[in-house]
Amino acid sequence: KQALTEAVLWPLQHPDTFARLGVDPPRGVLLYGPPGCGKTFVVRALASSGRLSVHAVKGAELMDKWVGASEKAVRELFRRARDSAPSLVFLDELDALAPRRGQSTDSGVTDRVVAALLTELDGIDPLRDVVVLGATNRPDLIDPALLRPGRLEKLVFVEPPDTDARRDILRSAARSVPLAPDVDLDALAADLDGYSAADCVALLREAALTAMRRSIDAADVTAADVAAAREKVRPSLDPAQVESLREFSAGR
Repeated sequence: KQALTEAVLWPLQHPDTFARLGVDPPRGVLLYGPPGCGKTFVVRALASSGRLSVHAVKGAELMDKWVGASEKAVRELFRRARDSAPSLVFLDELDALAPRRGQSTDSGVTDRVVAALLTELDGIDPLRDVVVLGATNRPDLIDPALLRPGRLEKLVFVEPPDTDARRDILRSAARSVPLAPDVDLDALAADLDGYSAADCVALLREAALTAMRRSIDAADVTAADVAAAREKVRPSLDPAQVESLREFSAGR
């Protein structure tokens, strides 16, 4: 989170300091990590802590088969961001929006979208008080030109949650779930290797539903309910994908 605070919030909150020290603030950041590990949640937390206007789109939402329509959507997105600065442009599933050029079979739509994004990042009209944040599960598929200095130059790897992170996620999710005394979240967190942040939240949700099935008048969620929920909510993290992302991170 500290790396994101420096890359996203500092340029918007302390532009005078950057100018005084002669440093160009990062123009963009790429968040990457396995599915369900909280990339979107991190963006929400940043937006709320920094009082920013957020312009969020998923990659596929900007794609249009009609010539010029996708590029126009990109220009309009950045125009709205400039008009409401300080603002954050969040491009989720960036690999779908900006894959490596020359490899798609969509009559050049994605190539033109990548060119439009580069124009906005490098354009004559500077991105004052606007930071671009991309997110992806497949950073290796993104056109390398977007990851060069002055563009999405700061890359942040969102690791799968470890035991401590899983415990914090479970505790946060449990604030609205009445747990019986026999539910030990510390022990549960230690036993959830391979579970993403989304998996942990889904597990407690399923445990609450299990309690309802047991008795519509159930007052709390028991350890037995949690154990039954684990039979339905399985870990979703792919060890091979996690290792591939770690290798990508090590090579940056």
